[in-house]
Amino acid sequence: MTPPPVSERDKDSIARYLLSFRWDYRNEAVHKVLIDGGLPLWREVLRLVPNPKERGRLLELGSPPFHITLMLQKFRNYDLSLTGYATDGRPEIRQTLTSPDFEEQHDFVCTCFNAEQDTFPYPDNTFDVVTWCEVIEHLTENPVHALAEIHRVLKPGGALVLSTPNASRADSIINFLLGRNIYDPYHLGAPLKGSRHSREYTLAELKELLEGCGYSIDRAQDIDIYPPQGRKRAAFRWLLENVVARVTKGNYRFHLFVRARKTETPFRYYFPDRLYDTGHLAFYMAPRHANVVFGENDVPHTAMGWHDLKSGPGDRKCRRSSDVGDIYLVSNEKLTSATVMLANGKGEAQAWHDNGGALVSLGKTSFDAPEGRWTEVTIPLSDDYEPGNPLHIRLDVPGGVDVHRVTTA
Repeated sequence: MTPPPVSERDKDSIARYLLSFRWDYRNEAVHKVLIDGGLPLWREVLRLVPNPKERGRLLELGSPPFHITLMLQKFRNYDLSLTGYATDGRPEIRQTLTSPDFEEQHDFVCTCFNAEQDTFPYPDNTFDVVTWCEVIEHLTENPVHALAEIHRVLKPGGALVLSTPNASRADSIINFLLGRNIYDPYHLGAPLKGSRHSREYTLAELKELLEGCGYSIDRAQDIDIYPPQGRKRAAFRWLLENVVARVTKGNYRFHLFVRARKTETPFRYYFPDRLYDTGHLAFYMAPRHANVVFGENDVPHTAMGWHDLKSGPGDRKCRRSSDVGDIYLVSNEKLTSATVMLANGKGEAQAWHDNGGALVSLGKTSFDAPEGRWTEVTIPLSDDYEPGNPLHIRLDVPGGVDVHRVTTA
């Protein structure tokens, strides 16, 4: 028997296709509710995913329950890498989906990791596309880390496709005006880690975050994927979207869809003020790299006491330290030296292992860096340096010094 046809343009045929799949513990009623509610969203996501002539590679962040996965396999020319994050800490999620009607069986394997903290388990420049759909709103602390890893694993010119609910959607504004809570209920018993919405975004916030981190935006829009419930809500939605939006420049449709590109611009660890509390951000430090360039990845590598980013000699970005400036780096390789590019300050550059307070001095160099040009100061590292142990560079400079970068060798 020939399987029935499925067309990307025919939502009913896609619904039949998705509903045909069976797996252990499948609940027919729940499955239908998921597809009826999700299909308008998934079709918009699919429209943003390019369909290459030559087979490409695509990373899907947040694959379960595999509806977008099935559509990508059916309608796009990619080898898929699937991911998830389980509450029980398992390294993989395995699921077999079978469709007797369409004569298909898929044995899906998701690699599990924490997108906010872990290094993604893929080499640099691996994927043509990364899909990050209905995930960013679940993150609790640090989407910038995830964006940095996405940027790293994307090929140059590769696309990030992102979807998320709109924090300023008309339906939420109506509920707020009616005195109703607009936040997600608790997801007690959910099998996937972080299933509850933690922080939703406006379109302006998403665009600022992505562009600030070094992506270019192909397309960014708000779309009403669901009809309004009732005439009064329909009228209020129309008023917001067609009258109020002209004055406020806001976006009030239900969902946000963005396609952004990795460019030649290096990734920048950018923490916009309206997304991150600056008082708490001053205490944030999570060194991950062996080299630091101010204006790109300095924020997670510097302790408190640095002035705002500015332009220095040659228009290179820099920050000025206080009397003491601390920079942290990490490398799993054996290092023999650290070089700091400085201007306009006189003092001493030191290298340490902190070891939880049991300080180990690794080397120091005095310097006198004149104003108006950059001076490179190298600190030889002793044999006490330990790969993987954070390297603490301390600049002891009365009055401070401008710093553009720190490199290791």
